[in-house]
Amino acid sequence: MLKEEIVEYARKNLNNTPDHPEYFKMIQGLPYNCFLYELDAARHLSNEACAAYANIKISDCNMNMKEFKEAKFKHLSKIFGKIESDIHMEAPFYVDYGCNITIGKSFYSNFNTTFLDCTLITIGDNVLVGPNCTFTTATHPSDPQMRLDGVEYAFPIIVGNNVWFGAGVTVLDGVTIGDGAVIGAGTLVTKDVPANAVCVGVPGKVVKIMEPAKAKSQDV
Repeated sequence: MLKEEIVEYARKNLNNTPDHPEYFKMIQGLPYNCFLYELDAARHLSNEACAAYANIKISDCNMNMKEFKEAKFKHLSKIFGKIESDIHMEAPFYVDYGCNITIGKSFYSNFNTTFLDCTLITIGDNVLVGPNCTFTTATHPSDPQMRLDGVEYAFPIIVGNNVWFGAGVTVLDGVTIGDGAVIGAGTLVTKDVPANAVCVGVPGKVVKIMEPAKAKSQDV
């Protein structure tokens, strides 16, 4: 996606985004000032909303599971850019902004998932995320003075459909992971992973390309 296309996509498809020029620089992969008040405030509001998610209790919903799930989805909709109603996230989880994250159908994440979404994180359908996983689009200049000045960059992460992340996986900025991939526990993903690959290690290496089983036919 081109830089100008990212801005257009965000405006048309993402909810809860800050309306500030520095935000649009940030999501395009341009240098931006992370200390800017509007961005700092947006991060703090998102952090507070993530913390509040853990306070949604089924006991406050008359032990009604449907009402409980609806309350959780309503809360998550105020954090993320675009999600589906069947999302299931264990608390706690953490985001930088939340608004830059798009999540497909039947998503599940276990405890302590972290999204550093300074630009777009796009996740497909039927994705499973184990505990203590991190998706970080953010990076910093090598020049120390630029870091002191609050200069950051960010590059998008794209995850396809039917991907499984084991416990403790870290996915770095600019990575695309293909449909059906399996990322083994503790893996540090620094490069793109092709479809149906098994990727393990630090740094992650593809050790196998799987042949997915065919879907079972259903009796009519």
